[in-house]
Amino acid sequence: MSFREYRVTKEAIARGRELGLYGETAKRLSRAARRSAQFTSELGNRRFQDFVLTVQGDEVVWVNRLPQAA
Repeated sequence: MSFREYRVTKEAIARGRELGLYGETAKRLSRAARRSAQFTSELGNRRFQDFVLTVQGDEVVWVNRLPQAA
């Protein structure tokens, strides 16, 4: 069984860093996309923990973070 490799756009990497994903941000986002579940939201279409990713085909194009509950 092989897992899909997701490419990550420069915009998604920059946004991930804004949200606190440092180090090898592209690898972290690619891994999150592989482990994510389908998700229906205006924020994106895949979810991993409190991150919502917008994935188109095999590419992560944007990342958001779910709003924190009060």
